[in-house]
Amino acid sequence: MPELPEVTVIVNSLNKKIKGLILESVEYDWPRKFFWGNYSIKDLKGVKVTSVDRKGKVVLIEVSKGTKGAKGTKGAKDITILIHLKLTGQLIYQDAKTRVAGGHPIPPLNLPSPNKTTRVIFAFTNGGHLYFNDLRKFGWVKIVSSNKYQVSSAIGELGPDALEISFREFSERLEKKPNARIKKLLMDQSFVSGVGNIYSDEGLWRAKIHPARSVASLSDAEVKALYDGIQESLKLAIDKGGSSANSFVDSGGEKGLFLTFAKAYYMIGKPCSRCGTPIARKKMDGRSAHFCPSCQKLK
Repeated sequence: MPELPEVTVIVNSLNKKIKGLILESVEYDWPRKFFWGNYSIKDLKGVKVTSVDRKGKVVLIEVSKGTKGAKGTKGAKDITILIHLKLTGQLIYQDAKTRVAGGHPIPPLNLPSPNKTTRVIFAFTNGGHLYFNDLRKFGWVKIVSSNKYQVSSAIGELGPDALEISFREFSERLEKKPNARIKKLLMDQSFVSGVGNIYSDEGLWRAKIHPARSVASLSDAEVKALYDGIQESLKLAIDKGGSSANSFVDSGGEKGLFLTFAKAYYMIGKPCSRCGTPIARKKMDGRSAHFCPSCQKLK
């Protein structure tokens, strides 16, 4: 599943390509995962894309239908198209001159679209198309009114964004979960949104904290080091185009470079860059944790 950096990379590129385009039609073949809410296809015909954004790991395509007059928007319908890529989703935009793609590389992103994995096609009046491909059909699309309540309800409970949360709020939220194991808590989207297996491992490595430690066992200095480590890992990953462990490629169709710079995740058996001890992997709470047994001791 993509984490905050991977979704950010896709969103940033799509925002440059489809912002300002007019939606002409929508086709889809998986009604069980396409939720219209109070809307229908006719409500999306003629809407203009005003922005592409991210909330947690979910892509938000903001659209509006109406004209703006001197006193504001007349007859406008502000709608948000929510897209969750889940495990195997792809978003591919192409027109006569350009193509951007992001997501799972199976099937290859350079294959013609639409193809047998295409679940949704958004067609624009400029002749361009945005394809949502999903091999295993875990992802979803939801159409909701553009207000915070509707969007939040459709996505589910999310904690503060991992890139936006302040150190003070991060510390205060930790204090409320003293018995939680730190890695499991970091991946809980209701605690902080956007962090998953990769960046919890990387943040913990940078802070020299064992992933199985309890929140109560962390010193103030370790909490600060963890906060900084997560921020540094996320920002570096965005700069490098995201990770590409087994799945994600960036919006140009190329594998992200972050794992070239990873210190713990996907580094099993390789020497820790601090002390030389081989990086270990251990199952914890149903997920794999990657850490240095020497630098990140279980206290």
